[in-house]
Amino acid sequence: MRPLSLCLGLILVPALALLSGCGEKTVSRTGSEAVRDLSGNWNATDSNVTAAALIQQAIKAESAWADNFAKKNNRIPVVKIGKIIVRTDEPINTEIFTNDLIRAIVNSGKAEAVASSAESVQAREERKEQDVNASEATRKESFQETGADFLMIGTINTQNDQEAGKMQKFYSTDIKLSDIKTQKLVGMFNHKIAKDIDRANYK
Repeated sequence: MRPLSLCLGLILVPALALLSGCGEKTVSRTGSEAVRDLSGNWNATDSNVTAAALIQQAIKAESAWADNFAKKNNRIPVVKIGKIIVRTDEPINTEIFTNDLIRAIVNSGKAEAVASSAESVQAREERKEQDVNASEATRKESFQETGADFLMIGTINTQNDQEAGKMQKFYSTDIKLSDIKTQKLVGMFNHKIAKDIDRANYK
């Protein structure tokens, strides 16, 4: 019986080794700035490029809201990012896009940004905790928040077209900037991205 068991073992071990190699996964690291289009869907590159393009439009010379505010108030304006609405069935992480917008605003040097409404709620809860538990020297007082001067809201829309094995994915992103005090709309900005996907038997 032992020779038979030994023979079976010698046969099964290579077979199992062969099966374990099937479907082996390979992972390659890429730089965060690398442009990778795998599915053709909205990705990190689209978010970053769109945010940068929209903020560049918003602060250029023709859109003088930031410079006019700075001259009148002797400080640069403060912008708050509101809701970004996605009108598509495709899952798009709006938090990544919001962070890209904030980064672009701050990097422009023309405006500052304040925390989102959700983040502000957390900060207010922390101040309540400090009122009870923190020392007087380190306690942060309420009613000291920096109020935003302008509100930025936006939408991401898609319009796809398909024929046989070809498909175009089209993204149109709009942002509106309004004066919080007067509700006056000071700017509307748009950035479009189109991607052509060529794949046999596209479904």
